Amino acid sequence: MRVVTGALLALLTSTSAYAQTGVPADTQEPTTVDDIIVTASRREQSLQDVSIAVTALGEERLNNAQVNNLSDLQTIVPSVNFGNDFNQAKIFIRGVGANTSTTGSSTGVALHVDGAYVARAEAQLTSLFDVQRVEVLRGPQGTLYGRNAVGGSINVITAKPSDVMEGYGRLTIGSYNALNTEVAIGGPITDGIQFRIAGKTEARDGFGENPFTGADVDDLNRRMFRGQLNFDFTPDVSLLLSGEYFRQDDSSGAIHYLRASFPGVARLPAFGVGGYATDPRDLASEIQPGTSTESYAFTSTFRANVSENLSFTNITNFRSFESSLFQDLDLSAVVSAFTVNGFNSTVQERRIDSEQFSTELQMNYDTDFVNLVLGGYYFEEQQNPIDNVGFGRSTGLPGTPAILARDGIPLDVAYSFCGYGPGDTTGGSAIQTPKRVCVSSDLQTEATALFGQATFNLGTLSEQLSGLSVKVGGRYSRETVTTDNAGYIIRYSATAPLQALPTLYSPRGSTLTERTFEDFTPELGLQWAVNPDVLLYYTYSEGFKAGSGENAFQSRTIVDPEEITNHEVGVKATLLDQRLTLNMAAYSYELEGLQLNKTITGGPAGFTTIFQNAARTSASGFEADFFARPIDTVRVSGGLSWTDAQFDDYITVDPLAPQNVAGGPAYNPVTNPSPTAFGAPGGGNLQLAGNRVRNTPEWAWSLHGEVDLPFVLPMDGQLTLMGDLSYKSQIFFSEFAREIESSDAYTMADASLVYESGDGAITAQLWAKNIGDEDVRASTFAVSTGRLIGVTYLPPRTYGFSVGYRF
Repeated sequence: MRVVTGALLALLTSTSAYAQTGVPADTQEPTTVDDIIVTASRREQSLQDVSIAVTALGEERLNNAQVNNLSDLQTIVPSVNFGNDFNQAKIFIRGVGANTSTTGSSTGVALHVDGAYVARAEAQLTSLFDVQRVEVLRGPQGTLYGRNAVGGSINVITAKPSDVMEGYGRLTIGSYNALNTEVAIGGPITDGIQFRIAGKTEARDGFGENPFTGADVDDLNRRMFRGQLNFDFTPDVSLLLSGEYFRQDDSSGAIHYLRASFPGVARLPAFGVGGYATDPRDLASEIQPGTSTESYAFTSTFRANVSENLSFTNITNFRSFESSLFQDLDLSAVVSAFTVNGFNSTVQERRIDSEQFSTELQMNYDTDFVNLVLGGYYFEEQQNPIDNVGFGRSTGLPGTPAILARDGIPLDVAYSFCGYGPGDTTGGSAIQTPKRVCVSSDLQTEATALFGQATFNLGTLSEQLSGLSVKVGGRYSRETVTTDNAGYIIRYSATAPLQALPTLYSPRGSTLTERTFEDFTPELGLQWAVNPDVLLYYTYSEGFKAGSGENAFQSRTIVDPEEITNHEVGVKATLLDQRLTLNMAAYSYELEGLQLNKTITGGPAGFTTIFQNAARTSASGFEADFFARPIDTVRVSGGLSWTDAQFDDYITVDPLAPQNVAGGPAYNPVTNPSPTAFGAPGGGNLQLAGNRVRNTPEWAWSLHGEVDLPFVLPMDGQLTLMGDLSYKSQIFFSEFAREIESSDAYTMADASLVYESGDGAITAQLWAKNIGDEDVRASTFAVSTGRLIGVTYLPPRTYGFSVGYRF
């Protein structure tokens, strides 16, 4: 902590000196930092008045940083770490996040779009467009938010209709033949009715290619649209209706080859040896990997101000999300199949079909003495994920219909498990055959919550208590989770590949499991406004995330809940005649029941899923954000995050220990003393206490600077030079603290040159990101099906030109 304190003192000293010596005192004009209004506490407040650790990013900052999705936030918000695998977002804040790669479970960090919760981790990968502001709230947020904000919440606030006709257009061209377009227009239709429509397209070539097919991988092809209608029935009653559509079709989302899981172990070879790509950003495969997504959402927001002090808000949302991910799990152009090389086939298709509905009613009562927020929340989601493994994207195992008929599985049932009908074709009149593995899950969630928070201004009771406020809140949660994992697996004997074994079969309803969870999570806080420019606060809060099921063959697992207790102290200060804001927070927490997922090689499908709770983790940390405007033409901002998050008690099996993987002669101290044989010493469960948690660097920081250049430009324009530096220390992607499953420490640099006309109508920007072209791992995953470790990467160096017009 002495290092952190010293760095902050140095920052304050240097910034103060800059502010005092930038121009002569007798000519210096008074400058101040901009006041940022946020809704983190479910009401509009200045960022400096909110006793929550929150980072707010406005439209201009997002555009200049070329932020197109949530992943792009991690270079400008150091407390956020973002990875992905199997087309799922892995958002982490303070060591808490999404620790599973099977669909079905809830995320540890919630995403809200205009107050509506987005449940699926896959849906968090969609793009940002026509955004007014993004708020990143750190720490448990269950008191004011209806569901699952154990680690924090990312709130996306979109631009809204107004009484003024306005709009913009923006075009971006760049490296990898990137072409992005974005437009929006809105204004009044008639008295009391306003509209806004916005759309965006994103397209670029891949960061790599498939050497086998010659096609791109990690390319992008997205399009999206949003329409809004606002009805002002009276000055105090309004209804906002919003509809949103998103579509993606490209070859992104797949993981790349990193290394064999069991190098040097002859009995456990990787399935794709001889067919791997040599460039880390390429991906060799006999089938083209890809992601196809279609999503739409409808939201209504009703607001009524009953009086000067009392208001009601209702937010109702429906969201449909469908996605298909295709990839070859041997990450190789080798065709793996029992009938070809004696290995399990490895071509996977994951389909997700999710529909969610939520409604939330809030009451806000605000007087000089108390601000009271009360809410009721209801949420339900129906998920039907399907995981298939076959020879290719469309075809299954030759002879599958005969095998299924032999084992008494009707073909129409098999087709329903695989997600398509017998009339579907793969060219000409060839009828598709079902896959080798078909798992069709039915996952349901129903949640209700009552929540509230009251902040009492003690200064109204006594002058001696001026500036003191007490915050009291709580949330009651009740959640019912239901899982049913139907499907089948066609097995073959390793010694006689053409001799079929009996098919494993789980009819619908055979694994039906249900659990109900209830919890009350309180929050207590004390804040002291020392003066109008300094706020001190302490908060004790608890968080709760209900148990989750998973889509895994014959699984009846619904893990226990996650429960967190968190202590936080913070200071928000506006200093140096309002030329500097400095916000700092220190925290510690204990988390019981962290939900973790992994797979281990073996079993009839080629892999076995493990979904379990870690007994206990804990963390302590420190965060700081600052924004300085030492003179009118210079702006500097940045953040620092230190996180010490580790397992206190976690006993589990290591999927990369060959002693835990069956196959070949078992260990025998006399006849087979091999240390890598199944059952050899060193296998079994390990105690991982002391290891760092996943996806969480110990140190992270970012620094952003802007300098207005003193040039005379057309249309009274302003030219601004901008630069960003971001750093993250080593990040482990598994709980075993292995170098191969980690990202080395890295520093990234971005830069841009921005022109803006004097009236703000025209903007142009030259930009470059990841200037050093760092190959940074975003995540790794031990792919048991192919006996290898897969990896995804952050984008390489990109550059381009953006031009925009606003009216």
